[in-house]
Amino acid sequence: MLRIAVAAFVLAVTGCASTSSGAAAGGRGGNATVTGSITYPESGLQGDPCSSVNVKVTEGNSAALGSGEVKQSRKNTCSYTVASLPDGADLKVELVVDPALKCASGAAPTASPEPTTVNVARFGAKVLSYKLSCG
Repeated sequence: MLRIAVAAFVLAVTGCASTSSGAAAGGRGGNATVTGSITYPESGLQGDPCSSVNVKVTEGNSAALGSGEVKQSRKNTCSYTVASLPDGADLKVELVVDPALKCASGAAPTASPEPTTVNVARFGAKVLSYKLSCG
């Protein structure tokens, strides 16, 4: 009975290992993370900045990768995390601002820095910070 349990365990572990490797090699999943903060002006924005921004991660011409979340952090700051990204790949990371978010003047806020390319090691995390500004 113990031999059957050990064999089942080895088979399960081997199956899981090849599944996660296949997902990362396909460019759709992995174990890398991009995280950071988004600061915005104390006044002058019309709308909720944390619900009006998203961090988009792509590889080549692919659709957005990973599972992302943006949430209110401390005063005038949102924090974000995009997880389940392929490791060891050149990933383009950019801040996407909803067109509904406007400055008091009616203009769209500017986001900095520009989109950037990162390469995150296996089980690694890259920290990128963004800033929204008006005028």
